Amino acid sequence: MFVDRIYFPVTTLGPGERVVVWTCGCTKRCPGCANPELWETRPEAAIEPARLAAVLNDLAGRTGAHRITFTGGDPLEQAPALASVLAAIRSAFDDILIYTGYTFGELTAMPKLPKGLLPLPSSPQPSSGGLPNEGSAGAAPSAHPEDAPLIDVLIDGPYVEAENDGVCALRGSTNQRVIVLNPALETLYHEEMQKPRSVQNAVFDGRAISIGIHGRPQTTREKE
Repeated sequence: MFVDRIYFPVTTLGPGERVVVWTCGCTKRCPGCANPELWETRPEAAIEPARLAAVLNDLAGRTGAHRITFTGGDPLEQAPALASVLAAIRSAFDDILIYTGYTFGELTAMPKLPKGLLPLPSSPQPSSGGLPNEGSAGAAPSAHPEDAPLIDVLIDGPYVEAENDGVCALRGSTNQRVIVLNPALETLYHEEMQKPRSVQNAVFDGRAISIGIHGRPQTTREKE
């Protein structure tokens, strides 16, 4: 798997304090992408899935972290490796959020999508938009049924800069959907979507990074 960085704690890419993993590699190359430096895969960013899982499980054990976000790049362009990692960390993380440029429909239509990443075709349709079902608890259960997907929440679709309204704390443009696959997390994510955006500034490996969902550059807005 190709991974650029891992950072904890992050509070701007999902509810609560989270581990965030930035993968390398994205063929969509959306105009206005916040992380164009992660479009390419780099040999020095390669890590075996088992090694990555061990690092994440160790981090969870040392810090108490139990929520995790994978972004990029596009994590689902490395779907087999991602599935291996998620299966190995599932017992440590009860809130697994994945950002992808694919739509949910595109993913479920992929003949080689690893089993277990997303709901089975016969499973109930996931909710989108963060609308809670009656009786949602707002926290993930301590154990997942064997047929439950490895992904708890999927934010799908390519970034469209013209549709970046600067509002939602979880998605970059309004065409993207917050798809809650774990019913126990629906209330939590519904509440998160009502919050304003925020950005977390940090230093990683000697360089400044800005973590969160960004607005459109001023130059882009002025052209409209």
